[in-house]
Amino acid sequence: MGDDVTWQCLISEPEGSIRLPLGENPEFGEWAKRAARQYLGPDAPRSEMRELASALARVAATAGLGDPTFAYAYVIDAAKALTAVYEVHDYDGDGYRSPDRLPDLLETVLPTSPERRSVTEVHLPAGPGVRVQELLAVETGSLFKKKTMMETVTYAVVPPQVDNILAFRMSWTNLVFSEALLELAQTLAESLELAEVKEG
Repeated sequence: MGDDVTWQCLISEPEGSIRLPLGENPEFGEWAKRAARQYLGPDAPRSEMRELASALARVAATAGLGDPTFAYAYVIDAAKALTAVYEVHDYDGDGYRSPDRLPDLLETVLPTSPERRSVTEVHLPAGPGVRVQELLAVETGSLFKKKTMMETVTYAVVPPQVDNILAFRMSWTNLVFSEALLELAQTLAESLELAEVKEG
């Protein structure tokens, strides 16, 4: 990033967002119980609290695998413990600082085998870039593996302030919510910004 100026990446945190503990190596089960209690309130039914805590522990345990700068669980339906995940990545832009090269970068850093994939150019407040929407078949379950369809939408942008590439990605498996989540993802991608860190 810039030599003289320090930049901080920011994004909106809509209601329903729970920031995931990256790089802190916590006990995810205990963190998830606290996060579920804080989100639902102390008077929520115990079964609802348990289900949400279990869902949060699962997403927290895998959120750091792609080495994001930060990541959030987004609670779609607390009563059913349905969540999506959104995350922001910061990549070395060497060789990729034009929108037509960004799909190649994303295939390198976020490897996928999409059933369906669409790529469009976008112009976000953070800079020019691309939007990649994919439908993937992923394995879920610890004991009995099964194929689940997961939808992802990724926005990668070339910010003018720095040499890096910013990428925002949102993913979910409850496809009935796709229309609303795609709309939310666009809103979040448009909120992505680099803010100068003021010293003192």
